Amino acid sequence: MKFIITFLLFSLPILAKSNLLISFEENNLYGFKDKSGKVIINPQYQHALDFTKEQVAFVVKENHWVCINTKNQVLLETFVYDNGPDYFSENLARFVENKKFGFYDSRCKKQIAAAYDFVYPFENGLSIVCNGCESQREEEHSRIVGGKYGVINKKGKVIIPIEWDSIESIDFKKKTATGILNNSKKRIHFN
Repeated sequence: MKFIITFLLFSLPILAKSNLLISFEENNLYGFKDKSGKVIINPQYQHALDFTKEQVAFVVKENHWVCINTKNQVLLETFVYDNGPDYFSENLARFVENKKFGFYDSRCKKQIAAAYDFVYPFENGLSIVCNGCESQREEEHSRIVGGKYGVINKKGKVIIPIEWDSIESIDFKKKTATGILNNSKKRIHFN
């Protein structure tokens, strides 16, 4: 009995992984096949990454990185970072919807609504967000300029109002931040 339980514990992840769809290329377009080679999603994407264990894949559709499910439904458009889908920080990544930013989880489920002009990745449970800001191109990179800044937690609750010219630093242990408002540095306390 102990052997069977041990065997199942080690073989289930392997079996689950073998059921994942894998990408393939045909005529410069990408689609997905199952492990037997049967085409499940016809080639239609400019680029594709294999399906994850969460049964989602990131593909390039009409020059945008999007997340799809195994039924080929687009779940969201991901923010592009380093020429690919945004990376996960504290189990959340950024998505774009109607030119606004929000956060999604590893199953491409939206966790924080797209309500900001830009959001920074989560760090110690907090994300600096801004409204009225914009991306300014500088050679191959961009930087965010202008607007008003604040901080949200992983539940999407605003814990520092979006009214600062910038948030320079956050001391997570002391629950304080340094903000700039009208060219003056101020200490901000938050819970």
